[in-house]
Amino acid sequence: MTEPSHKATYTEGSVFGHISNLAIISAIGMFAIMIVDLVDMYFISILGIPSLAAAVGFAGLGLFLGASITIGISIAVSTVVAQALGEENEPRAQRYATHGLLYSLAWTIPITILTLVYAEDLLSLIGASGETLTLAVNYFRIVGASLPILGLAIAANSLLRAVGAAKLSMWSTIIGGVVNAVIDPILIFGAGLGLTGAAIASVISRITVAVIALYSVAKTHGLIVRPNWSELVVDFKTLSGIAMPSILTNLSGPVSAAFATSQMARFGTDAVAASSVIGRLTPVAFAGLYGLSGAVGPVASQNMGAKEYHRVRESLTASGKFVAAYVIPVTILMFLAQDILISIFNLEGEASELLRFYATFVVGSYILFGLQLSANPMFTALRHPGFATLSNIIRDLVLAIPLIFLLSATFGSRGVLAGQALANALAGVLAFATAYWMTGKVERGEEIGPSFSKMRFHRHKHVLPGVQHRG
Repeated sequence: MTEPSHKATYTEGSVFGHISNLAIISAIGMFAIMIVDLVDMYFISILGIPSLAAAVGFAGLGLFLGASITIGISIAVSTVVAQALGEENEPRAQRYATHGLLYSLAWTIPITILTLVYAEDLLSLIGASGETLTLAVNYFRIVGASLPILGLAIAANSLLRAVGAAKLSMWSTIIGGVVNAVIDPILIFGAGLGLTGAAIASVISRITVAVIALYSVAKTHGLIVRPNWSELVVDFKTLSGIAMPSILTNLSGPVSAAFATSQMARFGTDAVAASSVIGRLTPVAFAGLYGLSGAVGPVASQNMGAKEYHRVRESLTASGKFVAAYVIPVTILMFLAQDILISIFNLEGEASELLRFYATFVVGSYILFGLQLSANPMFTALRHPGFATLSNIIRDLVLAIPLIFLLSATFGSRGVLAGQALANALAGVLAFATAYWMTGKVERGEEIGPSFSKMRFHRHKHVLPGVQHRG
């Protein structure tokens, strides 16, 4: 294994270039993850039964809840490991990485047990009923049982990005996506398992990603060692100090999505089926924006640590330019491709009209939603992650729920999509304006405040910003 190298790479050169390159690399990995769900939906749509697509939509919400928790945990794990590497403390980095993976299991195992036991209650609460509920519960229990594996996969991939091995992380997800795409039709059609086959293929894909990522973390980077049981509780407390606000930040999304789906269910199975397709199409189409959210932090953080405060603000403005450059062509493409998408996913009647509304009026709003995806990691880079939590809560709970309720009462199923889009847009403008104000204060050498939102550690210094490189 090569000697560790901790040279900051984002404090020189084009800020826009750094952010674009990181965003694209991350987006490829995101695309590989998201395309798995879209491929599932395509093969399921071939069966021509709307209740199957609706069942996947309902089950996906329960799975979204677990995935949101694992993402919050992965943020904490990668943050403390990056700090230790920045301090050139290899043993601490190894200990945090090992304990971080155990921390993920400590969360995901009990959550898995609870959600599997209460799967039917959970899915009926958000509007599933009859045959759709039965199908959704079956799908959810198969895929949901692999939540601990997903948690390890996401945490291991975040560790790879923390040590500067973003391409390794990307390849693990790409290979997992390829495995799913190959196995899906074999199990769905060849073995005649239908929806159950799609669920099994998803589990196999998760296992593939986890094995590749964990092997890379352990063998290539040597970060997994024997647990230090005397330090375990203290490290869990340190991890919780970062994980809890991150988890809270992520959990508001599933709550809002569950409410949206429950409102959509009022308009029938076709509406839920269309919503399910849209819910899997959107992350694929906008993988670049989700990749951007993972690119802003490293660039801004390294410049924050290097006291290059003008480049911190430039990181934010560059991310805004990337959003516009990405969303405008995607919006045009989605508008032109709406008939093709309707045909591919066998959407008819209300379902086809709903997708037309989405492709015509909703997609363009992602240019403002992208601003929030730029601002939230900037809050963390500025050591005030509480603002990101507040930003998501305002979007998902304060804005989305009442807007969905009001607009769906007036405009039906289209109002559900319109309410979500309007909430995303308003939150995006508010978050970006706040981040721009904060970066201005930093550039002028002023205190940001307030203290409640600051990042703290139990035993060690503040995070040393940036993605740390180890050979």
